[in-house]
Amino acid sequence: MSIRMIRTFVQIAKLGSFTKAARHLAMTQSTVSLQMKSLEEKLRVELFDRSGRRPTINAKGRSFLKKAIELIDLYEGMAEDVSNYDELIGTLHIGAVNTIMSGILPDALLALRAQHPGLETHISCGLSETLMYQVNAGDIDAALVSEPPYKLDDNLSWATICREPLVLITPPTSKPHSEHEFLKNTPFIRFDRQAWAGQIIDKELRRRKIEVRDVMKLDSLETISLMVARGLGVSVVPERLIAQPFPAPLNIVPFGKKPVFRKIGIITRTDSSCSSLTDALHQALTSAIHKR
Repeated sequence: MSIRMIRTFVQIAKLGSFTKAARHLAMTQSTVSLQMKSLEEKLRVELFDRSGRRPTINAKGRSFLKKAIELIDLYEGMAEDVSNYDELIGTLHIGAVNTIMSGILPDALLALRAQHPGLETHISCGLSETLMYQVNAGDIDAALVSEPPYKLDDNLSWATICREPLVLITPPTSKPHSEHEFLKNTPFIRFDRQAWAGQIIDKELRRRKIEVRDVMKLDSLETISLMVARGLGVSVVPERLIAQPFPAPLNIVPFGKKPVFRKIGIITRTDSSCSSLTDALHQALTSAIHKR
């Protein structure tokens, strides 16, 4: 069965006769008749009532017509999509903080590579503020970071990708306690204040007048999680929106009755010459988020 046969059938239905369809399609009437006979053989069903002076579409033909029109629309839509497809070619220099680097970025890069094989990506890791300066200087094209705690320069733009809730993580063997008891009576492993996520956590602890006893200051979510899992303390960290937000078994406790979030997103230059590349990156990152 070919799309050409189906097109011919639809034209017969629209114009009301084999003769008019043949004229419209620049075919002979015998060619149209042969195509319809072949189509019926392929479908193993009669689509026309041939008892009268000229063939007319029967009930089964009318039922098939709906599917035929849908199929042609789909076929033409596919052709249009392909003709409008704009292959992205070039190199995109991306900087990302550690929590994104080991979070949604790998899946996003895989999707980006599959969709745009001509797009090359160079990746570097760093703290949010350092990466922002690198974007400003033109050393990298985009920074994947926590939301800046202050207004950006006019030549930089911010776009939110998602929000991640802050949670209290405790050892898997710890007994249930209130978050205040955990934070007051257990050594605290702090997310480094040099990281913007660490500043959000510190601000919320101070706002709620929660005093903690710092024993470590780390900038890696993976390292913090492993330290907590071994029973060396507790911590407040962002819960990443991926299938496995932490690399070790932990107790996860909501941080506060009203959730506190850190936003993660992308910083780019407003005058960037690769906006189409960063737009594709933004779309890939959004798609990589595990919906929970």
